[in-house]
Amino acid sequence: MNSRFATTAKRGFSSLYNYSNTANPRVYFTVASGEHKLGDLVFELYSDKQPVTVENFKTLLQGTADKSYVGTHFTRGMAGLGIVGGRVDHENNGAFGVFNPDGDLNLRHHKRGLLTTTNDGPNHNGGEFMITFNEAAFLDGYQTVFGELVEGDAVLAEIEKHVDRHGAVKGDLSIVAGGPK
Repeated sequence: MNSRFATTAKRGFSSLYNYSNTANPRVYFTVASGEHKLGDLVFELYSDKQPVTVENFKTLLQGTADKSYVGTHFTRGMAGLGIVGGRVDHENNGAFGVFNPDGDLNLRHHKRGLLTTTNDGPNHNGGEFMITFNEAAFLDGYQTVFGELVEGDAVLAEIEKHVDRHGAVKGDLSIVAGGPK
């Protein structure tokens, strides 16, 4: 067996795709179910690989005059796949009122806790994002991976309990605070 593949097999599949960089920024948001705070999710954003997508996300997390992730709800999700949130306006525009181009679509949806765009087709990325519950290779090449969960897996597990296999979110899951970490 090729020694490169033998080493990879010992480390596991996820080690093939390590996008982490200590120079990347970290952000958090606090998730609540109704009035009950579930806790914080802390993400490393891949600004070295996806600068436009990361800037859009950071701007919406910190809030603009009329758009902010704070106060938005998680609108759909699927058990075993992920949960979608971040729609800040009816058209799903980005922070600056326009759709953003696709980032590097070579980054893979290879594990739990990845931040990825949702989009309305090629180069139509707005404010919405998804957090993966598992590997989602069928999204590779279609959605832009731009960050990963670094703290808060227990909170993500609680969030996952609020989705079903039909795409529904049970209860009122929302982002109640957020910003740089």
